[in-house]
Amino acid sequence: MQKLLEIKDLNMYYPVQSGFWGTSKEYIHALNGINLDIYKGEILGLVGESGCGKSTLGKSVLRLIAPEGFVFFKEENVLDFDSKELKQFRKQSQMIFQNPYSSLDPRMTVYSLLREPLVVHGIRNKQEINTRIHRIINLTGLSEEDLKRYPHEFSGGQRQRIAIARALILQPKFLVADEPVSALDVSIQAQIITLLKKLKDELDLTILFISHDLGVVKYLSDRIAVMYLGDIVELAKTEELFENPLHPYTKALISAVPSIHKKQDEKINLSGDLPSPKNPPQGCKFHTRCPYAAEKCSQLQKIEPEIVKISDSHYVKCNLY
Repeated sequence: MQKLLEIKDLNMYYPVQSGFWGTSKEYIHALNGINLDIYKGEILGLVGESGCGKSTLGKSVLRLIAPEGFVFFKEENVLDFDSKELKQFRKQSQMIFQNPYSSLDPRMTVYSLLREPLVVHGIRNKQEINTRIHRIINLTGLSEEDLKRYPHEFSGGQRQRIAIARALILQPKFLVADEPVSALDVSIQAQIITLLKKLKDELDLTILFISHDLGVVKYLSDRIAVMYLGDIVELAKTEELFENPLHPYTKALISAVPSIHKKQDEKINLSGDLPSPKNPPQGCKFHTRCPYAAEKCSQLQKIEPEIVKISDSHYVKCNLY
C-alpha cells in the first residue's frame, strides 16, 4: 500500500505555569515519540481515553500546532513548510472539528461558509464557486434552500454536514475527523458515520478518524491505533484487533464496549486513575493500572517497553511480548 502520511518521532509538550506566583514551569507530555504511517485510501481509527493526546496528534499532523519531529506528506516534511507551501498543503488536507456548534461562524450563511475557503485559495470565478458549492451540498445531503440560512437555524446533525461540506469544498485528499459525532444524538451519529463512509469511497479520501467510541471506530475503520498517555500502545487491522487484542489497555477498552452477548464478569475494570500527563509514570506508562504488571514494567526500571511486531499489520508496545 502507498503511504500518504508518515509520522516519525513526533513530540508535543505544552508548557504550564505552576507554583504560588506561577514561577515554576512544567510541561504536559501530550505526544511522546509517535511513529505512525497512514496509507492512501484508508480510514485509520485513533482511540483512547480523554486527555491521552488524540486531538493533539490530529492537530500536529495538520500543523495547526507546532510539534517536534517529522510529518511527511507525500514525502515532504509538513513541519518544514513555509507559509506558501503550508497554504498548498491546506488545500490537500482538512479537519472536521468535534463541535459543530462552535466551529461554524454564526454570522455567515452556509453559502458564505462554503465560499470563503475557495476565495482564500484563489478561486474567484463565480461560476466555478457555484458549481463546487452545489456539488458538495448534494454530496453531503444539504439542499439549495439551506445555502441562505445561518448555522443557528440547523440541528446538530445538519451543522456537522455543513462542517463536512466546508472541509471538502477544496477537494482535499486527507481528512482529520476529530470526534465528529461525539456531540450528536445516537441516531444522528449513525447518519454522519454512514455519510463519511460514502464520501470516503466517492471522493477517494484518506481519513484519520479520532474517537473514544470503539463501536463507531470498529464500524468505520480499516486499522485502529490505540493511544495511552501520548503513546501508541497497539496498532492492528480492525478485525484483528477485536479478535486478538494484545495490550492490557486494549483488552480493557474492548471489554467495556456494550454487547448483549457479553457476561458481566467479562468486563475488565482498571484500578486507579489515569496518571497526570505532567508527571507520567516511568517505565511502562500503563503499569500503575495494569492487572499483569511485573517488576520489569515498573518505574524502578525506567525503561519503556519496545514496540513488538506480532504480524505484518499488528504491533504492540508491551513487556508481555
